[in-house]
Amino acid sequence: MLLPSPLDATPPTVTIFSNVQDYYLILGTAAAVIVIGYMIAMIIKNRARPGRVVPAFADEHGDWGNWKSVIALLCITGSVLGFVEYQTFAAANLVALPNDPGMTVGVVGRQYSWSYTYANGYTDYQNLTVPMNQIVVLNITSADVTHGFFIPALDVGKDAQPGIYNQLWFNATQPGTFLIECRQLCGPGHATMLSKLVVLSDAAYNTWYAKLPAAPAAKGGA
Repeated sequence: MLLPSPLDATPPTVTIFSNVQDYYLILGTAAAVIVIGYMIAMIIKNRARPGRVVPAFADEHGDWGNWKSVIALLCITGSVLGFVEYQTFAAANLVALPNDPGMTVGVVGRQYSWSYTYANGYTDYQNLTVPMNQIVVLNITSADVTHGFFIPALDVGKDAQPGIYNQLWFNATQPGTFLIECRQLCGPGHATMLSKLVVLSDAAYNTWYAKLPAAPAAKGGA
């Protein structure tokens, strides 16, 4: 059963990018209100009506019109865009892996499934099983096309790209079973590319890990 409630502890970058998203949402909404409000006001003011005197338009040898307002508008717009772009790139520079990860798991996406390879070489083609309250680093790649590894309960995700290893980390603080999905349209079976994140207590995880079958030996002589 997949639990709908989110996990508590997520990487600080999730909060950072959520704040940047809020900046864009607030400033974008304010800009839309101002621009649309001004447009409606000008439509009402300059609508055709009896007795209205239409001003003559300046010809090519006339003045520049209300250029000061245009410059002021460009300065305001440029300042807002400069602020949000600075926040965006500043947030991107804060993305960093922990210095001391508790464990590392290799993740491979393929049409239409995920596989998880642990430190002992064992590969699980169904679930990503991790201990609770421990930093987990995922090395994510793809065997065919671009996929999007995503854990909705943690609000973390990373693209899985052929030939490239992208890294993602999280710290799950609640035991349970949570959904893993693909958020990149990767083919006709995209909607079925689902998996599970299984979070266990330390004791339960150690017991589970100890029972894993040994990885097959490499073929060929040394």
